[in-house]
Amino acid sequence: MISNNMTRKKIGIITFHASHNYGSMLQAYALQQTVLEMGLDCEIINYRTKIQTEHFKPPFMRGTMPGKIKRFILFLPYCYSLLKKFNLFEEFLSNHYKLSDKEFLSLSELSEAKLPYDVIISGSDQIWNTYCFDFDWAYFLPFAKSAHRVAYAPSLGPTPFHSIRTEMENKIESFLEAYDVISVRDSLAQKEIKRLTGIEYPIMIDPTLLLPIKSWHEMAGDTPIVKGKYVFLYTPWYEKPVFDVAKAISKELGIPVVVSQLYDSWKHNNWIVDRTFKSYISTGPKEFLNLCKFATCTVGASFHVAVFSILFNTPFYAVDGMMDSRVTELLTMTGLESRIWDSHQPPVVISLDLNFDNAMDMIEIRRNNCIEWLRKELMNVLG
Repeated sequence: MISNNMTRKKIGIITFHASHNYGSMLQAYALQQTVLEMGLDCEIINYRTKIQTEHFKPPFMRGTMPGKIKRFILFLPYCYSLLKKFNLFEEFLSNHYKLSDKEFLSLSELSEAKLPYDVIISGSDQIWNTYCFDFDWAYFLPFAKSAHRVAYAPSLGPTPFHSIRTEMENKIESFLEAYDVISVRDSLAQKEIKRLTGIEYPIMIDPTLLLPIKSWHEMAGDTPIVKGKYVFLYTPWYEKPVFDVAKAISKELGIPVVVSQLYDSWKHNNWIVDRTFKSYISTGPKEFLNLCKFATCTVGASFHVAVFSILFNTPFYAVDGMMDSRVTELLTMTGLESRIWDSHQPPVVISLDLNFDNAMDMIEIRRNNCIEWLRKELMNVLG
């Protein structure tokens, strides 16, 4: 039970909420909704660095003028779809988050601001991956001043033992010492943080797994945006094995492969001329959920396409998932290790006969435990 005094407390979340990446934006939404459901006042700190904002513009809207012109010509048949995709992400940001009144562009702006928060949460996503192009020290909360500091399941990325630059370790250790509460997203991140601090912090599930599944079904909608049967392929970066696997499944099932991404290097977009593949580029976070929900099967090299395939009970294959600690632990937790397709081994026998009952039971147990942990820790620091 939340007291009236607690409801007057204010919580801020800082994460990759404005990254035009399906998983990043959906996990930010899920964490905020989880805290709001506890009866606490919570907003996302609208922190958008120039490097991140520039990176996620459509390719023909970034860089120098000659570069813009060149990419406009190169992407000409898809300019409208790419612009619509960009706007769908921006609309999601505006319509589905409760944001801070001010947009912050730099750590210095955050440090100078008189922020109204009693607690600031770092979480989740790869905010502690120091090799991310948009890594920023702000995600370690040096600007928090008197606010309590909580980390909910930040990730060090797919390979945590290679995700902290050696020259940054002392600085990171000092920032971690200032936290009141810390959790991480997987066991390799847990071991790496323990190496730095000497403390073994608890593992929490990704925020997308915290929301009731009904919420995701409602956001995905009841009408498929792509008619008929299809394989949905998603990988944020071009991975040839993912396309090869999707093509093999397409051939076996006799249905097309829907792809939502265009890649910056045009040589990675040669799938467009292959009739196996069908582009659906105007895909924002909600459209991504819809494509996962109504697919006959999904294929990807993405943690969150695996998450939502499980939540929607959609058969899926995680291509080379054993290379990503986040995917490996998700599939181990849910008993779905068989859904890893190792591209270095002979092709697997394609099967869409999948029972998700045990997976859903395990997610429900972990969901309840993690929500209770977060609730308890927030109550403790709020006093």
